[in-house]
Amino acid sequence: MRISRITKIKDYRIFRDFTWPNELPAFAQFNVIYGWNWSGKTTLSFLFANLQEKRETTEGQVEFELDNGSKITGSEIPVANVPSIRVFNRNFVAKTIESIQINNVAPIYFIGEENIEKQKEAEKLKIELEKAREDANKTQANKVKTERELDSYCIEKGRFIKEALLGSPDHANYDKRSFREAIRKLKEISPLPIRLSDGEKDRLRKKKELQAKPDISKLSISIPDLGQLRTKTEDILKRSVVSQVMDELVNEPDVSNWVQKGLLLHKGDHQTDICRFCGNVLSPDRLAKLEAHFNDTFSAFQREIDEVIAKIVIKQRALSDVIFPDESRFYDHLAVEVSPCIESAKKAIHSIVQSLDLLKNALERKKEHLFKQIIFDDSGFADDTLDFSAAIDAINVIIEKHSTTTNNLSSEIKNAYKALEQDYVLEFLPGFEELTNALITAESALADISGKPKELEEKITKIERQIVEHRRPADELNLKLRSYLGHDELRFEVKETGYALLRNGQAAFDLSEGERTAIAFLYFLKSLKGKDFNLSNGIVVIDDPVSSLDANSLFSAFGYMKERTKGCHQLFILTHNFAFFRQVKNWFHHLKGQKKEEIEKRPGRFYLLQAIFKDGARSAKLLPIDPLLEEFESEYHFLFKQVYLAANNDGPVEELEYYYGMPNTARRLTETFLSYRFPDCPGDLINRFERVDFDAAKKTRVLRLLNTYSHASGISEPEHDPSVLAETKEVMKLILEMIKSLDDKHYQGMINVVTSQEEAEE
Repeated sequence: MRISRITKIKDYRIFRDFTWPNELPAFAQFNVIYGWNWSGKTTLSFLFANLQEKRETTEGQVEFELDNGSKITGSEIPVANVPSIRVFNRNFVAKTIESIQINNVAPIYFIGEENIEKQKEAEKLKIELEKAREDANKTQANKVKTERELDSYCIEKGRFIKEALLGSPDHANYDKRSFREAIRKLKEISPLPIRLSDGEKDRLRKKKELQAKPDISKLSISIPDLGQLRTKTEDILKRSVVSQVMDELVNEPDVSNWVQKGLLLHKGDHQTDICRFCGNVLSPDRLAKLEAHFNDTFSAFQREIDEVIAKIVIKQRALSDVIFPDESRFYDHLAVEVSPCIESAKKAIHSIVQSLDLLKNALERKKEHLFKQIIFDDSGFADDTLDFSAAIDAINVIIEKHSTTTNNLSSEIKNAYKALEQDYVLEFLPGFEELTNALITAESALADISGKPKELEEKITKIERQIVEHRRPADELNLKLRSYLGHDELRFEVKETGYALLRNGQAAFDLSEGERTAIAFLYFLKSLKGKDFNLSNGIVVIDDPVSSLDANSLFSAFGYMKERTKGCHQLFILTHNFAFFRQVKNWFHHLKGQKKEEIEKRPGRFYLLQAIFKDGARSAKLLPIDPLLEEFESEYHFLFKQVYLAANNDGPVEELEYYYGMPNTARRLTETFLSYRFPDCPGDLINRFERVDFDAAKKTRVLRLLNTYSHASGISEPEHDPSVLAETKEVMKLILEMIKSLDDKHYQGMINVVTSQEEAEE
């Protein structure tokens, strides 16, 4: 698939309203487009570049036609089935070679758009790398600072705990590691313990100062059964003695007691019939009556009452004799516990003794009234034996604690130290966690950024490796550059990921336009053999590859280009350099089939790109090549023809735009003629005109037009008085007249060439 025509270019840069002329043959396999500067060659190359990059042409209207008849508009380019294209133009040159220079050090050059982009990416990444390293260093410094703060905190608190727990062997070497370990163990407890109260801490501080104290015996107290004694007492009070009662004794309890004691003094071992009080004889009848009153039942009842009273008294004495251990004998922390228990026990003893007194008093009264029933008055009676028993048990438990404390004193002290340590750790935990969280944050930030420099370094290394892999060996480049330029003044040396360029053995700080173009074109021709482009199926477009090259280099460059493009599917060469055009022309003339009469069958085609003026604006059009340009080895014939036609144009010229291109054409013709006529005359056109033997007024008129409306390398924009352009036709005649006057034979020969061509075209 090939491009056969650009059927339309409207309002696209210099092309105002171009339509492919019917007489213009379609593009062939090999095509050369000749046109002076500013005639539209770069514009055409940009259109081809749009096809290469699949880029929509949004400016104006453009339409391509392929050899299969299909057409592609500018807006359809991104999705169209377009042949693979490679375009060399000034944009390619700009993108293909770039230098990086730091301070006054010789620059490093990079060749190839891909390599340049990669190097730019690498340089950008290097800036990011420096920033990442700086950030990583700052983050690392912040992490170290936070670590030191946490470490200092642990050292400080470890020292505090060590000093606060002096005397503890387990804490004699307490340090930051001990503190961290205590924090770890504490956080394993769920939920966290509650902080100790001030009172609890005081107690533990005292406990850790404990010294061993003597053992304390437990209390062993017989607790009276008040319920049983009350029941016994009430039973006795309800009973009475059955006997021959003597009323005078019953009614007089004191007398009865006295008589009963006296009776005992007159019986048994004291047997006598004489009254020991009055000395009178006791009558048997009186003794009988007294014995009947105080019979055995009476005595037994009395004994029973006395026994119960004695039992109560014993109980009271036992309770009164209870001695509680002094609180000072207990460890301080137990003394606090035992004190209320002792007070409770004493209170219970007092209550029990009072209740026993009530029972004893009731029995005492009963002894005086053995023959009467008595009701027990229980007001004030309280059975506190259970409270007493509980108090005694509590005291004994504390005594056991005392004994246990004594037996386990070292363990108790150790536990006190541990409890205090835990409380201190609890107190310091929030500060530790705050610093720990700050460290975690710093470590997380460092983790996020610490890998960034390495990641960037790897990216840079990968990119530079790719650049190096694509970088051609310097020897190979030097060989190709020498082959292209025809000399080895410019040489490559591999440096880092690019090249150092030497010009005549010295570092090349600045490359000329020609040197840059040459290097870029070498790279372009090399890229035609890349894996992503098939030369035999692709289209190659080359725009002015020999800019600023001397004649020798131009010839070498052409040969290099020809060798590497001769096998392409379709080739377009655009140039303003006639010497280069001549080389291409000679190449095309020797193509197989190029001599066929029908142009459509020839593999090589020649086109002329020409700037014109229409409606006061510069425009461009594509024409068939002028036969003089194609047939002769010099541009001079074409220039002479243009001047001749303008001078002999007898048709009406209603618009001055027709003449805008002629001053430049005339100047190039005049300069060429005079440079050959006066080869020993250096300088500009004016210097040579001084050597011309021609009418001075006419020379002035010619110079006025040429210097006002011409440019050495292109067609100028109309900037001056249009009235001067009206003289164009007459000035063209004067130029021909001057040539004729200086070299009539030369003039006649050129006239013959021009007129014979005109006749051939007719």
